[in-house]
Amino acid sequence: MFRYLWRHKAFSTVLLLLFGVGFYLNSLAAWAGLALLLFLRLTKVHSTLLIYDLTDRAALKHVRTLATKRAHMLSPDEYGNVSDEAWDKHLSAFIKKTLLPEFQRRKIDHLLAKDPKRSAARLRTRINRIIDRHQPAGAADGFNDTMTGREFELYCRDILQEAGWQAALTPGSGDQGADIIAEKDGRRVVIQCMFYNGTVGNKSVQEAYAAAAFQDAPYAVVVTNSVYTKSAHQLAHKNGVLLMHHSDLERLDLIVTSGAGTR
Repeated sequence: MFRYLWRHKAFSTVLLLLFGVGFYLNSLAAWAGLALLLFLRLTKVHSTLLIYDLTDRAALKHVRTLATKRAHMLSPDEYGNVSDEAWDKHLSAFIKKTLLPEFQRRKIDHLLAKDPKRSAARLRTRINRIIDRHQPAGAADGFNDTMTGREFELYCRDILQEAGWQAALTPGSGDQGADIIAEKDGRRVVIQCMFYNGTVGNKSVQEAYAAAAFQDAPYAVVVTNSVYTKSAHQLAHKNGVLLMHHSDLERLDLIVTSGAGTR
């Protein structure tokens, strides 16, 4: 309770002022502050505030992953349409698997049971606002939906160079599908860039795998502004090809260090 009040300075300030006035001027003010504390503690107001606080902390902890997932799922399809259905479903799963167990442990999950749809919608809105405020802006700088394929390659190269990679574009012919060759700390990565309006399929995975073999690179990556088909994910997993969204490029070194994308 006190940790929540400390994190939310408005409540702390009110209570401190009330107690301060009580100690120096009138004990009634101190009693009023104590009554407010008891009210928050003993009514559902406290539980509701605790739900929001736990939601905020979980969303901040996973904000990079959530921001990446949202960018993937809210990408336009081949007709330029954007649907938030998949993203809402993902957030609902996040609430159920990550937040609900903590709510149950704190014995505050009953507040969501009265109107679960409305409660879930409020939490999804709150998580989206946190992503808006805290998601990394670097990968979005300079990106726009009207760039050409070559401009997208240059954009990806620049992100990698800013992240400390020695990244260079291939000539465009005889590269066996490689668009960028990147090296850092002894790691050599072959990257195929797919600026696409539709879903990226198996062909890009096959080409990235072949290009990495041709370039003697242990890491094969496909990066896109869009999303991948289910079969592309399956093939990539089988062949050790890393599928990425362009917003993840600045973290490429952390991703390959974990062993992802190794053929």
